[in-house]
Amino acid sequence: MDRRFQSQAGQLRSYPYREPGRKAHFFKALIEFAKEFGLQAVPVLKEFLSDPDWEVRCAALRALAVTETAEARSILQDFVKDGVPIEEAAQAALALGGMEEPGVSAFLIGRFSGIANPDLRRAVLDSLAGRPYGETGSFFQGFLADPRPSPEEKGEVIAALGFHQTAPLESLMPWVTNRSEEIRTGAYEALSARPDGSYGQMLLGRAAEETEPALRQKAYEAAGAQRDTLPSQMATVARREVDPAARLRAERAWGMTVGRTENVEDRRRFNAEAVPRLVSEALTNPDPGEQRAALQALAMARTPESAAALRKISQESKSPRLSRLAAAMAEKITQK
Repeated sequence: MDRRFQSQAGQLRSYPYREPGRKAHFFKALIEFAKEFGLQAVPVLKEFLSDPDWEVRCAALRALAVTETAEARSILQDFVKDGVPIEEAAQAALALGGMEEPGVSAFLIGRFSGIANPDLRRAVLDSLAGRPYGETGSFFQGFLADPRPSPEEKGEVIAALGFHQTAPLESLMPWVTNRSEEIRTGAYEALSARPDGSYGQMLLGRAAEETEPALRQKAYEAAGAQRDTLPSQMATVARREVDPAARLRAERAWGMTVGRTENVEDRRRFNAEAVPRLVSEALTNPDPGEQRAALQALAMARTPESAAALRKISQESKSPRLSRLAAAMAEKITQK
């Protein structure tokens, strides 16, 4: 083991990562080294914390967390504070969040109240959102009830709690009706990431009440993710929506519901009504984001017709990247 360790450590120290195109491989090698040697790797990884390149320093912080050692945790904790360059402070907070040690949650909660830098606060909150909710639930309940954080910050926290899928759905639902648009946006984004929910009917009702198209988009996506939302309901919503971007999100949510059903009529209706429009959006809309949304709608529906539409897009699109993405999505449907 010592001989292998010395060999690997020597290779890392001499690796020409400053040469163009070599960093990604070097960063991967740091992680593999940390996984294999654990505590023994810590002194070597510490050497890279003084590298003049901030990306290398951040990669070393990530690798330290992989060792899952008390020494690494102590090093990372010392970086999570104001005054440390934000790239490293935020990376240390996020790396800590991925460690299995239960005490990490208590540390981050305790450190949060003294942090002034908004970017570092964001990183600590995101890190905490990924921790087991049993360790962080009371903190987040207090944070969201506190009038001092901005609605934007609260919305980001709610979205992160949904994305990491550790918070009970019941803890997210009250924010859907909040008067703040930023908080409602966060709640819709949270529920979009939670396919385990059955709040589709309520979310469809909320979508009907949203006057801003951007908020309707979020509500449609949240509704589409819910198990109890029916394809026929999303079909009706998509037909009625007048805003082009919101309609495309309604069609993406429609595709999501179709992908969950075996109902022949629901699938036929999507193929007849939505598929031609989505092909047109993918081929003619100048916005790459809208093009991708159209592809996603087709891919989520998972019908033979949507697979054929994706192949058509891959053949006719003038964008090489979109063409490759459409072909990959079509192949994935065919394999299933």
